[in-house]
Amino acid sequence: MHQTIRINNIPPTQNELRRMHYHQVASEKKEWERIVNIIVREQKIQPVDQVKVTYEFCFKDKKRRDPDNYAASAKMLQDGLVKAGILPDDNFNHVHELTIKRGETNKHPHILIHLLEVSA
Repeated sequence: MHQTIRINNIPPTQNELRRMHYHQVASEKKEWERIVNIIVREQKIQPVDQVKVTYEFCFKDKKRRDPDNYAASAKMLQDGLVKAGILPDDNFNHVHELTIKRGETNKHPHILIHLLEVSA
């Protein structure tokens, strides 16, 4: 089964998080977990046990960006998927592969999270 989640915004990057006070980082993480929880319910995303996850970042421009800076963004979202009950855990037993890539340029920045269920 393949499911796609669309989130109409992009969480802070690793560089942005490093410049924040740790209370603000914790607040951001909590907020993104809340957003993921709401969106998976609205989009009727089904729980999965073992997956390949692709985070497709669709930016508003073609500015140069380092993919590894978006790993922190993906981590917040993935933690949200666990808290929402979509993934049982985000370890290698359940997430077999993790990909971060650039998507199509769009005037409305967003993230597409592709969940491709795999067999054990």
